[in-house]
Amino acid sequence: MNIKNWITQLPSNSVIVEAGAADGSDTLDFSKTFPNGTVYSFEPFKSLYLEAKEKTSNQKNVFLENAALGYTDEDKDLYISDRFNEPWGSSSLLEPKDHLWFHSAITFKSVETVKTISFDKWIKEKNIQKIDLTWLDMQGYEPILLQNSPIAVSKIRFLYTEVSLIETYKGVIKYPEYKDWLLQNGFRIVFEDLPYKDMGNVLFEKQEKI
Repeated sequence: MNIKNWITQLPSNSVIVEAGAADGSDTLDFSKTFPNGTVYSFEPFKSLYLEAKEKTSNQKNVFLENAALGYTDEDKDLYISDRFNEPWGSSSLLEPKDHLWFHSAITFKSVETVKTISFDKWIKEKNIQKIDLTWLDMQGYEPILLQNSPIAVSKIRFLYTEVSLIETYKGVIKYPEYKDWLLQNGFRIVFEDLPYKDMGNVLFEKQEKI
């Protein structure tokens, strides 16, 4: 199943929350796919944030923040990734581990202090009643975010999340445990896309009515 084709079935006024916008390519797609909707996007890596900001500058339904979604409002270290000395979308709030040998062309040469925003607090401040699609590409931080954000989890209808099959980053919660937690919290698997040995993506749907 092609996820970009699948999401077109969602209402045109959908609310989208994206964490890990990278260069803004997906953000721009969301904006065009949901012209009557709202796209809230977060990218903590300053270089990629600036690319995403430029790419989506004409999109009035995109609200992009240079921050990471988290479960507290504080400053955290972001391990900055590059590939052949160019900014790359593997930066994480978790220290890289097996990622270092599995993707040897991607290196982590520096650490950048970034702002994290509490997902639950943000939900309350924005008075968001539902999130039609939550799109998480956070390099291993996805389950940590959700397990500490009960209010946000209660608002999610569909969740498309990156999952870790090995310990790509130190302390990462691997997919079997992450999946069990989501199933126990009212989600069901729509489809799994696990073509690689290290990471993949899975679409979940909240079964209970929000």
